[in-house]
Amino acid sequence: MIIWGMVGNSHDASLAVFKDGELKWAALAKDFSEVPNDPHFSWTMLSVARELYGEPDKIVWYERPFLKSLRQLKAGQGFLFRENNIKKYLARWNLKCPIEYVQHHDSHAAYGYYTSGYTDASIICIDSIGEFETLTMWKGTGDRLTKVSSQSYPNSLGLWYSAMTQRLGYEPNKQEAVVSTLARSGDKYKYKQKLYDDFFDVTFDPLCKINFKENCHRGLNWWAPEIKDIDNLAASVQFVFEDLVLKLTTSMAFNMPSKNIVVTGGCALNKDAMDKVKPNWNAMWIPPNPGDPGSCIGAVLASEKKHIDFDPKVWYNSK
Repeated sequence: MIIWGMVGNSHDASLAVFKDGELKWAALAKDFSEVPNDPHFSWTMLSVARELYGEPDKIVWYERPFLKSLRQLKAGQGFLFRENNIKKYLARWNLKCPIEYVQHHDSHAAYGYYTSGYTDASIICIDSIGEFETLTMWKGTGDRLTKVSSQSYPNSLGLWYSAMTQRLGYEPNKQEAVVSTLARSGDKYKYKQKLYDDFFDVTFDPLCKINFKENCHRGLNWWAPEIKDIDNLAASVQFVFEDLVLKLTTSMAFNMPSKNIVVTGGCALNKDAMDKVKPNWNAMWIPPNPGDPGSCIGAVLASEKKHIDFDPKVWYNSK
């Protein structure tokens, strides 16, 4: 049986091909189109998958379009279910097989845990938004994944970091790495307290939910226009982000049984923050492409609910 896991129609489209339960191939759309963060598939990309492995018998989509549409409605974007009609969207590439949908954070968690090689783990998924969820924690035991904590929109550490990327003059969801690099040259304490005072109500429950004073979804260009020294602001933003991620993961270490940690979601790409997390755990796994692109693999694994022998070289590299 050929199963395709797919991510698209938003940003960073990706495709994974499974044959009889084995992951054979995975790729990002941008590696075929040379369009950064390309949100859409191409005939070239899908033709390669078809030529190598044949037509899919089933597609597993990485999120639930109706839930996403409800969240967009809540966010004031209107009811966009027509734009989120995945059956119609995929028909443009003559894909007409059955489609299964799994929730966004289930895809993240499954990608991380079922490729980790661990038989027990504590899993944290931190991203901007997935349907309504923005941060989830999971317990992995054997082939079973159990969600133990969930944070909902608009409270989102990932959205905040992307909005601060915009405030610093860079493109959100694309140039966050520039912020973490710039941060190394600034004074991390200069605006730390102002950031905490203006944005966060950090009253943690045992598994750490972060409450926000502002909805960051529409950006933060309005915030503190008097601050011009972006290197110091970037350093303070990175410090607060690292501090909160460390609080979240330290709480997990004390309140969850496994001492192996798996981190997925776009925030797992922040290497400086992940380097702070690692010493508190016996072992740590961050899979390749831990943001939405990796969910093409994670969607299928969330459906199949089992570990695989994972070789990172399965990801196609056009270079």
